[in-house]
Amino acid sequence: MPAMGRRLKPGAELAITDAEGAPVASLTVESTATRKRRTTVTGAVRRARAEADDGEPRGPYAALRLPPGRLRLDDAAAVVARDPIDLPTLATATAKPAQPVLLIVLDGPRAVPGPDPADVTGAALTVRDKLRRDGRRAEVVVVTAPQYGDDRDDDLADRVAAAYGGTRVAPPTPPDTAALRRWLDGTAAEPSDWPTASLHAWRRWHPLPQERGLVLFFTGLSGSGKSTVARAVTERVAEIGTRTVTLLDGDVVRRNLSAGLGFSKEDRDRNIERIGYVAAEIARHGGMAVCAPIAPFAATRAAVRRMAEAHGDFLLVYVATPLEECERRDRKGLYAKARAGEIAEFTGISSPYELPEDADLVLDTSAMTITAARDAVITLLDEGGRL
Repeated sequence: MPAMGRRLKPGAELAITDAEGAPVASLTVESTATRKRRTTVTGAVRRARAEADDGEPRGPYAALRLPPGRLRLDDAAAVVARDPIDLPTLATATAKPAQPVLLIVLDGPRAVPGPDPADVTGAALTVRDKLRRDGRRAEVVVVTAPQYGDDRDDDLADRVAAAYGGTRVAPPTPPDTAALRRWLDGTAAEPSDWPTASLHAWRRWHPLPQERGLVLFFTGLSGSGKSTVARAVTERVAEIGTRTVTLLDGDVVRRNLSAGLGFSKEDRDRNIERIGYVAAEIARHGGMAVCAPIAPFAATRAAVRRMAEAHGDFLLVYVATPLEECERRDRKGLYAKARAGEIAEFTGISSPYELPEDADLVLDTSAMTITAARDAVITLLDEGGRL
């Protein structure tokens, strides 16, 4: 913020939209502060919308997406979070017997991967119902808000709580998130810091390895053998039959998903981002996506990793076949054309290939058979509990 390079002044209003561009709330700017190259805008939500212009509800749990004008719980202990509520926070919120409890679920773009807002809301409703059975007034509200991943998140949470009449609470001792992570990875017993409903939401986001979605990403020069190995791995996974698997080969994607893109750095990045988006969606639904583009740039590979790890796992396989061998195998004559200046920005000749420093497996098909390379990948999957 601010968008489009405009300087925002106190009193200005910002429209907050969903992923489709529909307005869901507005923010009145109270102050701005510039620090280094970042401008921070502070303000309060003045108006929120639970329905689209056609009157139809928008988003999961639309009935809970109430603006402050329609729900106010004065003097409430407000828990404002994107993640499922933990027991230390719940204990803090219920420390005063007569105090009402307001559970506010923030729904918006995340800077830190975590459970789906619908699952978090479902867990919050289970906690709310338990509090009501115990005779305490408790409400749940869903608020559209982005996550920044820095100190602005605390300020936003305080302001959202105040807008609904409450005071945000936080536990004096936070939960043991390391124990939670070990449990999610299947290496430790169920942690004791979360209600059962919250653990269910965490598990929905992060199933056990054999149930979790996976992006298996091959990268390497043209002619390195990455597509051949990726295809062999896909066929072997299909034979094993424990997982659904989809191959997103670079050339095939170019003809379909990325038809019309050129080979400039910008277009190549866009092509990889499209592959990454589709692969991440496959992983989000528990499938395995096998990708085999050249993907020469580290930053773009990192972007795909982030997309995949928001809902699943990501494994990077670097097919490190030497350039000389790739040229020798060149069935299409692309390297010869690139050296003759007929193809601009060709990876390995006139455009760089940035070597992966975070590969989970490195293969060289000039020194091993395709079957051996395939089996090395299958072993990686099997040892990680992903088959």
